[in-house]
Amino acid sequence: MAKTKRRTATQQAADRLRAIVLDAPEGTLIGSEDSLVTRLECSRSTVRQTARLLEREGLLKVRRGINGGYFGTRPTAETIESTLGAHLEALNVDGNDTTTMATALWVVAVRAASNADPSQIRSVVDRVSRKLKSLDENASFAKVRELDLIIQNEIFSLAHSPYIKLIFDVNVTFSRRHFSMPAENDSGPAHAAFVNSWREAKLMEMNAMASGNENLAGVAAQHSRKVWIDRIKQRHAVMASEAKASVA
Repeated sequence: MAKTKRRTATQQAADRLRAIVLDAPEGTLIGSEDSLVTRLECSRSTVRQTARLLEREGLLKVRRGINGGYFGTRPTAETIESTLGAHLEALNVDGNDTTTMATALWVVAVRAASNADPSQIRSVVDRVSRKLKSLDENASFAKVRELDLIIQNEIFSLAHSPYIKLIFDVNVTFSRRHFSMPAENDSGPAHAAFVNSWREAKLMEMNAMASGNENLAGVAAQHSRKVWIDRIKQRHAVMASEAKASVA
């Protein structure tokens, strides 16, 4: 029989404190350091180590002073993205892997969104399509990115999947660290071609969703992501080449 790994005092205290925090409404005073020594049945140093651990998890806030103490909170998406992003960096994860994962998650989200209430889908499609059609081919990448984020929020709202959105955002955030993003004043024939291709791909995605055909929606979603990723990698390659030339 395999041996069960013994948990440290800090890990055991963290398990108990985590349960206490999650059982209480956000913002609740969990206790002072002295009270937690008694409540968790551990030493003062263990309480401090445990508190630092839960602070990093976004579950605890420490307030100093007369009305201070340990207060329960909840991690934000930004906190989770930052923590997981740092972990991915530590693992030396390839940005191409997170980009691939983001694409897979996007396809799942669009397929799910195509099964939403038809009236809700139509409302989103009409709203997004108007924005896409008004996008000028000379729009900066920052402007395209802004519209892409709006579309993402609309799709994830239809898909009713905050978990998929969270993991998607984690992967996208890490990928953006790996690949240098195009400058805000990006211009020229290549960029205009990208804007037109991306706009058409997203309109195709919208129409596929409106049809209620999740397989078609999935194919369209994969295509729109390919257009996006190809542009990112193209720009990244150009910037890397320019940097190399300047050093030489």
